Amino acid sequence: MSFRYSVGLWLFGELSDRFTTYHPSRNLEEKFSEAAKIKSSRGVEIMYPAEFTYEKVDEVKNLLRGYKLQVSGILVDLFANPKWIYGSFTAKDEKIRKEALETSIQSIEVAERLDSKIVTLWLGHDGYDYPFQVDYNEKWDMLVEGIREVASHKSNIKIAIEYKLKEPRTHIFVGTAAKALLLVNDVDLKNVGVTFDIGHAFYSYESPAESISLLHRYGKLFHVHFNDNYRDWDHDMIVGSVNFWDTLEAIYWLRRINYEGWLSLDIYPYRENVREACERSIENIELMSELIDKVGFENFEHCIKSENATEIVAILRNVFR
Repeated sequence: MSFRYSVGLWLFGELSDRFTTYHPSRNLEEKFSEAAKIKSSRGVEIMYPAEFTYEKVDEVKNLLRGYKLQVSGILVDLFANPKWIYGSFTAKDEKIRKEALETSIQSIEVAERLDSKIVTLWLGHDGYDYPFQVDYNEKWDMLVEGIREVASHKSNIKIAIEYKLKEPRTHIFVGTAAKALLLVNDVDLKNVGVTFDIGHAFYSYESPAESISLLHRYGKLFHVHFNDNYRDWDHDMIVGSVNFWDTLEAIYWLRRINYEGWLSLDIYPYRENVREACERSIENIELMSELIDKVGFENFEHCIKSENATEIVAILRNVFR
């Protein structure tokens, strides 16, 4: 099977950490121009409203048409503005909660106008930092009610909850695949599922392949982000540069379940050439898929059925032969 690749449009502007800013700022058209240069990628994931306002949707449609790109998904920006630092759907301030709902619902309208079926909610500030800081039950109810209200706006647009263990909060409420599934189950709407980020799975000490399998089992694997890290921080590195075997297994499982959605690159190449980092990431995914064919899909099936670690290691060595 072949995968569809997209890149986060935010990669092509300024990238900042706690110490400095990397790469020059670019306007919207310049970002689209850079994204269109990525070999094997014909999609962009767009952060809204950080990248543009609602009044510029027609301009974005023209840019998409001009650069022959599709929108793989809309990522709702409920995290980059200081107003969200105490949360969005779970903020104590009712005005902030209302704004989070309005922004998310408007993002659905934007997605529909841009012919995208996926809206991702990454609720990075919805969490806590200290013991006794929040009422966990109350905050969970806020999440359920808020997401249900958003998802009820248009049943034809999928709302995908992206989980992450920590950062910017020391504890994010939706921190693991299992908690994401619990939340989705409580919301109980067909169009609510999960955005799986392989780096967040590493960071949560998960087996990415197991998480993919679990999300697929319940029909809730809506969208996929690819990157890599050292499992101790969300480094957003070039795909497959650190966790080779786990990434290989994740790709095997995406093929096994016949995943038909986008593979979206969510990497942060601070010091690297952005285009080259994206292309190396796609090339690594393609290489791993080719290695699966080289070893033989049936041999990976045999590994799983045998449950024999020494035999599995011997078979996996064939990727190097």
